[in-house]
Amino acid sequence: MSRTRMLILPAVLVLGLGLAACGGGKSGGSSTPSATPAGGAASSTAVPTTRTAEPTAAPATPPDDVITPDASSIDPKAAENGDLSKDEYPEAPLDKSVSIDGGIVISVGQPQAQDFASAPGEMGGAGLLVPVTVMNSSDQDIPLASVLTTTVSYGDGIGTPASEVISSSDAVPATLAVGQQVTVNRAFVIPVEVRGNIKVSVDLGADHSAATFRGAAG
Repeated sequence: MSRTRMLILPAVLVLGLGLAACGGGKSGGSSTPSATPAGGAASSTAVPTTRTAEPTAAPATPPDDVITPDASSIDPKAAENGDLSKDEYPEAPLDKSVSIDGGIVISVGQPQAQDFASAPGEMGGAGLLVPVTVMNSSDQDIPLASVLTTTVSYGDGIGTPASEVISSSDAVPATLAVGQQVTVNRAFVIPVEVRGNIKVSVDLGADHSAATFRGAAG
C-alpha cells in the first residue's frame, strides 16, 4: 500500500465519525419535546385561589333584624337518631339574622350571581356566591374552621342539594374571638331557573343546632 493511501484512510475515518456525531446530536435535539403545561393543554379558564376570610370587630350592638328562633322542635338526640332535620332551627327569611346559643348571631347576605371556574374534581358553572356572617357576642371564643359548614339546596322541602365550588369559596379562620365577626363567601352551582326558592343551612358543629334560611336569590 502506498504512503499516500495510508494517509487518506485515517482522514476518511475521522471525517465519517465527525459526521455521525453531528447527526446523532441533531437527532437527539429534535426528539426532545417542547415545554407544555402539566396535564396537557392549558385551560382557557383560570382556577381561582381560595383565600381565608379575615375576622373583624363586631358592631357594639346586634343588628336590628335579629330574630331568636323557636327551639321547641330541636331534638338533642337528632344526630344520634340519624334525623338531622330535627337539629335545625325553623327557617328564617334570607334577609334576617338568627341568634342562637347565647350570643352567636348568624346571617346570610344577598347572594351574588357568578360563573365559577372549576378546579380538578369540581363542577363549575353558573351559580351563586353566598356570604355567611357569624358574629360572636358570647362570652367565649368559638372554634370555626373545624366546625362551620354551609349547605344550600333549592326547591321545596329538603330540595336538591347544590354543589359547592370549594376553589371559589373562602377558607374559614381557625377561631372566632369574643367580639369579632367574620363573613365567609361560599360558592355553589345553582341553575338560574331554580333560584327563586333556595335554602341555606349554617351549622357550627355538634354543640349547636343549625340556623336555616329560605328565600329567593339571584
